[in-house]
Amino acid sequence: MKVMMVIRWVLAAIAGLLTLVSLSGCAKDPYMLGIMGYNYTDRAIADFAVNGAAGSNVELSTPTAGGGKTSCCVVLGGDIKTPLWIDIEYKMSALESFPPRKIIEPSGKYMKARVEVKGPIPPDPSYLGIHFYPDHHIEATISGANGPLPPRLKLERRLPFVR
Repeated sequence: MKVMMVIRWVLAAIAGLLTLVSLSGCAKDPYMLGIMGYNYTDRAIADFAVNGAAGSNVELSTPTAGGGKTSCCVVLGGDIKTPLWIDIEYKMSALESFPPRKIIEPSGKYMKARVEVKGPIPPDPSYLGIHFYPDHHIEATISGANGPLPPRLKLERRLPFVR
């Protein structure tokens, strides 16, 4: 009787161990998200990066476009959950008048910001949107494979660098 009980315990322990080993291989692959910049400020962004991944320059947004192009890629773990934090480094372009194009304020130094990404995260995360606001705060959004989100602020501009 005792031998049968020990065998059952050993078999249950082996089954539990096999279950744990098989579940450890279920971790999701990391997501490679395209980076899309949205610029609601009064000047172009000369350069920006997310966690060290280049996001390129971002002209002023329009009512239908963010101002930047999609850059590749920032890598986030396959088990991402919100809220999560990302590091942004960026540099504003010179502020110019029009016409004539005279520099009102020279381009700035690189600045750093730690930004919280809030949910929800779609089932197919594909794009990380970085939104630069006029009051100098930055927000981040994640959108799915159906494409980047439209701009949050519907602002007009006269030229790519003049609002």
